[in-house]
Amino acid sequence: TCWFEYVPLKTGNYTFKFYFDGEYFPAGYFTNGKYSESRTGEFASAIYNPAVYCAPAESREVNLVVQEKSVDSWWQELPTDSYWTHPVEPNNRDSWLTLGHYPWGQANINGVTSNAWNDNYYGPYIPAVDTPHIVWKRQASAGGLIGGEAHTYTASSNPGTPSVIYLGRAYQTRYETINGVPTNCAVCYDIRTGKLYYAIPIDQGGVTPTHISYFDAAESTVVPGAIASSSLTVELSTIVTTTIGGVTNATLYKINPSTGAKTNITLPVMSGNGSDYEVFFRNGNYYSFQGVSSNITSPATNVTFVDSYTGYLLNWTSRGSSTNFTSRIVSNVSVTLPRSYRTAYQVSDYGNVLAAVDYDSMISVQQHRFIYGGYYGYRLEAQDLTTGKQLWTFTSSKDEMSSAYRPTNVWVRDGKYMAQMELGSIKAWDLKTGKQLWTYEVDDWPWGEFWMYDEAAYADLIYAVGYTGIHAINQTTGELAWQYYDRAVPFETPYITEGEPSYTVQDVRVIGGLVYVSNNEHTPSQPFQRGWGMICLDAITGDFHWKISGTRMQAGASAYGYLTAASNYDGTMYVLGKSPSKTTISGPQIGVSKDNKIVLTGSVLDQAPAALEIDSAGIACVSDESMATWMDYAYLQMPIGGFYNNETIHGVRVSIDARDQNGNWNHIGETYTDASGSFSYVWEPNDIGAYYVTATFAGSNAYGSSWASTTIGVSSAADPVVTETVSLPPIGLYIAVSTIVIAVIVILIGILLLKKKQ
Repeated sequence: TCWFEYVPLKTGNYTFKFYFDGEYFPAGYFTNGKYSESRTGEFASAIYNPAVYCAPAESREVNLVVQEKSVDSWWQELPTDSYWTHPVEPNNRDSWLTLGHYPWGQANINGVTSNAWNDNYYGPYIPAVDTPHIVWKRQASAGGLIGGEAHTYTASSNPGTPSVIYLGRAYQTRYETINGVPTNCAVCYDIRTGKLYYAIPIDQGGVTPTHISYFDAAESTVVPGAIASSSLTVELSTIVTTTIGGVTNATLYKINPSTGAKTNITLPVMSGNGSDYEVFFRNGNYYSFQGVSSNITSPATNVTFVDSYTGYLLNWTSRGSSTNFTSRIVSNVSVTLPRSYRTAYQVSDYGNVLAAVDYDSMISVQQHRFIYGGYYGYRLEAQDLTTGKQLWTFTSSKDEMSSAYRPTNVWVRDGKYMAQMELGSIKAWDLKTGKQLWTYEVDDWPWGEFWMYDEAAYADLIYAVGYTGIHAINQTTGELAWQYYDRAVPFETPYITEGEPSYTVQDVRVIGGLVYVSNNEHTPSQPFQRGWGMICLDAITGDFHWKISGTRMQAGASAYGYLTAASNYDGTMYVLGKSPSKTTISGPQIGVSKDNKIVLTGSVLDQAPAALEIDSAGIACVSDESMATWMDYAYLQMPIGGFYNNETIHGVRVSIDARDQNGNWNHIGETYTDASGSFSYVWEPNDIGAYYVTATFAGSNAYGSSWASTTIGVSSAADPVVTETVSLPPIGLYIAVSTIVIAVIVILIGILLLKKKQ
């Protein structure tokens, strides 16, 4: 087999034909187009071929039409208005674009390498959730306002969110009631409905996965130059460590996604200083640090501290079933890693041993922070993790000491290392050379000088969140792209931004093209500020989409168009996304006159599991614009009109259409539902006959579409009453006739009485 690529430069009819000029092959050994007289070296497994001459040949002609418009194969629009579930039939192949799992595999997409851990971006295959619509909820433990003698104090409880979402199933460690007893379990449930698939108690071997790996099956050579992959292996895995008698052991667990059953692979003991079984993970490869020795620094008289560890960075695969750890090692590099970024001339274990890694170049920036003479300083060390070679170092000058380094908030993106300084500025360095590129000053006085809480990155922007809202910064130039601050209810917060009260924000996440942040601060005081919630913004423009109430409702795992959100202060995990809707319609059940108007009535109701808990028929479907206020009312105990009770709930649009007895469709009109979910429409048919009338709700960000129908019969107007002139008989005749009638009645009564006596 052979082929080559040809790109036509203009439209028209093309004719192709292949010619083979003939060739002589001498006797000997051949492999991959190479020839040898002896069977040695790379020809050791080659097959001997006798001398042969292949005669010239030519193919038949093949005609091809080239046109501007491509000829589409089977193409199917992605579902946007409908509510769909797993499993997804393979015929819906194009749906793969919206079926990304959580967390995603840290792939490089359009030159940007990212993952759900180090920059809070959930990848390109997880759809954004542009609705605060609550699909279902589950309270994990007691929480909320206490009241009574506790006055305004609130009990906090974190319900958690899933660590993995795969094939529509979420995996989490949480309490379930087993035989009447709350038991800590590894659970698997449906992300759309909350339906529980399994719950395995932890003390009985239950393990929750934290990673997803995708392995290509062994490739087989079909013909020279053509490679076919036979299948794909997907694994859910995690590492669990236990320490007994000062000795730490670790086990790699692979978890069956359907049953929770696990296989165990024991890992070697790594007891050296700073050892870490999982420094970071990348699609089936774990990177572990095996510490060997501590490095001591003495920056001043009688001042010593552990500066770093020397050891080995092990890159090993979780693939396969081998119990021999050595056979799993892909690479083993000698490296030096810092002990802690918060080393302040005393031993400290605060922090991780490897904070910022560029997964394309495998360059790590190691981080130190120190105090000398009452001033903070910082040092950066860049290292090539494939060779262990140190690339550059950067140490703050004495003049920079008051602008201490904040190594918790860092970004490594597109060849740049970016970090926040203690007093608010953000700086960028070239990842390979250490050259300082730009500085962004957070000039929102006075709160801009306080710490930023969290960071994220998406496209060409980085996001820093904290006391002054969200700063979206161009990572190439260091210029502000947009800023959003959350205006506060008067007298609820001491913080002011641009002259107005504002809430602080934390916990930034980017899903699709949307940014989610939560109101919170470093050490919130009781009673908690009113008006906190979770906010959704456009990631590129900063435009506001919606805000749902809930004290520190923090975005968690997300997949398939469903976002989990944990509310620490009522102990509930909420799931936001799309649910089914149900439409009804009814009209007169008897024939109506053509000249009369008909009143059509019906409803459009939310069929989410949470809605069905409130009312078995469901609750009203409302517009996207009213959704946040409606969810606050339905599930979060807020007034139906919002915080100030002056908002109006708007329903959804319903299309009314009719098909007459000739099969012709006519659009009758449109109407809207109210806050109860009901609608009505007055219709005057223009012809007689049987009408098939439908009500259709097209769906929205929160609901799948639905429709219903009824049949109405329309007849002509009722015949008018006709008045006729008649000749009346003489009055004597009426008397005679009446006497006869009375006699007949008497006779009938007598017969009936006689029968009764018998």
